Amino acid sequence: MRITFSPCNESLDPAAVVGLGPIARALASRLMLLSDDQLGKLRGCAGGGIIAVLGEAKDLPWADGVAYLGRLPDAPRLLIPTMLRPNVAMDIFERAVARWAAALSSPWAVLASPPRLFSLADAAIINRGHLAKWLEAHS
Repeated sequence: MRITFSPCNESLDPAAVVGLGPIARALASRLMLLSDDQLGKLRGCAGGGIIAVLGEAKDLPWADGVAYLGRLPDAPRLLIPTMLRPNVAMDIFERAVARWAAALSSPWAVLASPPRLFSLADAAIINRGHLAKWLEAHS
């Protein structure tokens, strides 16, 4: 079965922001500008040219090209694009992701374009020093 995503009328509240490739670097640079107090309200993880940041909608940073993800009550282990929905019921979609990604702990982030699925289970308070090293390695 091919699952596609379509725009929806009702936006989800953002619970995470994700950047890939050059957008990940822009997001990391934006994070470096935040105060220690602001960083302390966020959790993040990075790998393979992806940075994901979790937090309250009001605390999430912005960078051009990022994807914002949110949760629906009928699929609490998934974070999906705030303005898109899959062409199958969310509870069915979540069960399919859980079967496919059984080796990865939830919550799972789902990106529609480009298609990506990854775990956010290792997200931790953002450490400015680790973020600076990541930026240096990916510049």
